[in-house]
Amino acid sequence: MEIRKSRRALAERSALLVVLSVSSAYAQTASPPLELAPVEVHAQRVDSDWLDAGTAITSVGAADLTADRALSLAESLQRVPGVFAQNQYNFSQGLRLSIRGFGARASFGVRGIRVLVDGVPLTLPDGQTELDGFDLSLVDRVEVIRGPASTLYGNAAGGVLALTTREPPPDFGASLDLSGGELGYRSQRASAGGTAGNWSGLGAYSRLRSDGPRAQGRGESDAFSGKLSYQGAAGSLRLNLNAIDNESLDPGGLNAGEVQADRSQAAPNNLLYDAGETIRQQRVSAAWDAPLSEQDSYRLWLYAGQREFANRLPFSSGGQSAFDRDFGGAGAQYMRRSQWFGLAQQWSVGLDLEAQRDDRHRYDNGEGGLRGAETLHQREKADGAGLFGEGEVELGGGFSVSAGVRYDRLKLAVDDRFESDGDDGGSRTLHEWSLAGGLEYAIASQHRLYLRLSDSFESPTINELANPDGGGFNRDLQAAHALNRELGFKGRGGAFRYELALYNIELDDELLSYEIEGQSGRTYYRNAGRSSRDGVEASLDWRLSSAWQLSLAYTWSRNRFDEYTLDGVDYAGNTVPGLPRHQGFAELAWAHGIWSARVNVVAYDHYEADDANTQRANGVALSNLRVAASLPLSDLRIEPYAGVDNLFDREYYDNLRINASFGRYYEPGPGRTVYAGIKLIY
Repeated sequence: MEIRKSRRALAERSALLVVLSVSSAYAQTASPPLELAPVEVHAQRVDSDWLDAGTAITSVGAADLTADRALSLAESLQRVPGVFAQNQYNFSQGLRLSIRGFGARASFGVRGIRVLVDGVPLTLPDGQTELDGFDLSLVDRVEVIRGPASTLYGNAAGGVLALTTREPPPDFGASLDLSGGELGYRSQRASAGGTAGNWSGLGAYSRLRSDGPRAQGRGESDAFSGKLSYQGAAGSLRLNLNAIDNESLDPGGLNAGEVQADRSQAAPNNLLYDAGETIRQQRVSAAWDAPLSEQDSYRLWLYAGQREFANRLPFSSGGQSAFDRDFGGAGAQYMRRSQWFGLAQQWSVGLDLEAQRDDRHRYDNGEGGLRGAETLHQREKADGAGLFGEGEVELGGGFSVSAGVRYDRLKLAVDDRFESDGDDGGSRTLHEWSLAGGLEYAIASQHRLYLRLSDSFESPTINELANPDGGGFNRDLQAAHALNRELGFKGRGGAFRYELALYNIELDDELLSYEIEGQSGRTYYRNAGRSSRDGVEASLDWRLSSAWQLSLAYTWSRNRFDEYTLDGVDYAGNTVPGLPRHQGFAELAWAHGIWSARVNVVAYDHYEADDANTQRANGVALSNLRVAASLPLSDLRIEPYAGVDNLFDREYYDNLRINASFGRYYEPGPGRTVYAGIKLIY
C-alpha cells in the first residue's frame, strides 16, 4: 500500500511539473531568452571556468535560493545530482550528506567528504566534519566536486563541498532578518559591514530556535561570525572568526510499529534519559593570496579552534560522553601558468599540515540525564601531513590532459587514562598515495567531453575507532579505498547549461555503521570486503525567458556489496543501505518586477535500512513553494517572504538510522510546514 501511495505521489508531482513547464514555455513567447551567467569554480584549488573543469562539479549560488530559511544546506544540495541529503530537523545529529555514496555511513555529521569554508578546511585531520559551526545565511555559493578527490585534499575526499561566504559590502550596509513558522521555528539574524580603503569587514549574529516535528526535538543555536578582508597590490588577506553555542535534544529512531502508532513521538529511552547534546566552539582562520609575477602566485592559510562537546545517549552504562577538542592546521600552495614547448599549461604544488587533540570522558547516564560514575577517560590525537602536485597541459586540437599525485601520512592514536580496566590504548599510522588523471576534449567552443580516473582513501575517525568490546582502540578497523572511473559531457548554449556524467567506483573495506543491543544511539563501525557503485547523473539549467528559469537534476545509482560476509551470512549482491536508486529534482523559478517565486519537487526511490535488506524506507516526492518580494523604501529595501515545505502533506522519513538496534531505523519528517519572514536591508 505504501509503495502504491509513493508511486501515486510521484505521478502527481510529475503532472504538476508538466503543467508548470507548459506555462513557462508560453511565457517564453512574451520575452526573448537571456544568457546564463558564466560560472567560475574554485574547489579544485586552481580557479577555472566551470566548463573547463575536467570533472563533475556543480555550483549553487545564493540567488538560486530566494526565500530560503537557511535551516540547513539541504535546499542548496538537493538540486545537485549525485548528492543525497537527509536530516534537516534533528539538530543533535546534523545534516547527513552523501556524494556518490560517500558519507552515507555517517550516524551524525559528515563523513567521507572534505568540506572547506572560504578555501580553508573545515574537515578535521581524522576525516570528520561538523556543519554546525557557522551561520548558513552568510553562505554565498556552494560548490560540489562529485567523486574522489584525494589528490587535492587527502583523507576523506570521496567528494568535496566548498562553501564561500558573503563578502563585505562596498559601502556601509546592514540587514535584519526576522522569521517564524510552524514547529516552533523562530529565527533572528542581523549583519553589518562596510569598506574603508583597502580594508573591509562584516559581522553577523544569528539566533535559531525550533521545536522540531517530534517530541524531544527542540534545538537552539546562537552563532557569531566575523570577516575582515584586505585588498592591496601585494596581495589579499582574509580573516574569519566564528563562535557557536548550540543545545539540542534527540528524539531518536522509531521502529515500524511506533511509526504507525504515532509519527510524532520520541523513542521511550530518549525521553527517559533526556537524550541530547551541547556544543560550544570557537574557530579562527586566515588566508593570504598573492602574485609573484604575471605567471606565478602563491597562497598561505592557517586555522585553529576549540570545541567543547557533551551528549546524553538513551542508555545507562557509559551513556554520556564529553570531550574538549583543540584543532588546527596550516598550508601553502604555489601556482604557475606558462607555456611549455608552445603548449599552455598550469600546475601547482602544495603542503597541508593538520592536528587534532581530544580529551574524552565517558560516564554512566541516569534517568533524566543525570551524570553518573566515569567509565572511560582517554586522550586522542590525529596528526596529518600531505604533499600534493597537479598540472594540466593543453595539447592542441581541442585536447588537454591533467594529472595529480599526493602523499599523506596520518597518525591516529589513543592514550588510555582510565587505568582500572587495563590499557586499551593504541595507534595507527597510514601512508597513502593518491593518483588522478584526466583527458578533456573540446567538441566545440562551448561543449566538453572528459574522461577521469581517480582514487581516494578514508580513514576511520578517532571516534569511529571506538572498540565495541569496551574502551580503547579497535585494531581490526581498516581505512577504506576507492577507485573512480568517470565519463562526462558538459556544455552551455546561451540560455541553457547542462551536464551528464557516468561513473563506476570500486571500493575495498568500505566503512559501515551499526549499533549493538543495549547501546541504542551509539554507533560502531566495521569493514565490508568489496563493494561497487555505478551511476548516471544529469542536470539542466535553462533560462526560458527573462522571467522564467527551469532547473532539473536526475541521478540513477546502483550501490551493492560484492564481497561481504558477516556472522556467517553472505550479503554479496545486497544493496548498500541508505542510498536510493533514483533521485530527481525539478524547479521552476519566476521573477518579475518586485515579485519572485519558486516551486520545486524533490523525489527519491525507496532505500534500504540494513545490510541484510530486510527493512527499507519508501520513496516519496515532496513539493515546496517559495514566494518573495523586494520593496524599495528610501534608503531601505524591505523583503517579505514566505514558504511552504511538503506542500501536499506527504509522509516521509527525514532520516534513516542505518543498522540501528531493535529496528529503530526511522526518523519521520514533518507534514506540511509553513513559515514567513521579513528582511530589512540598509
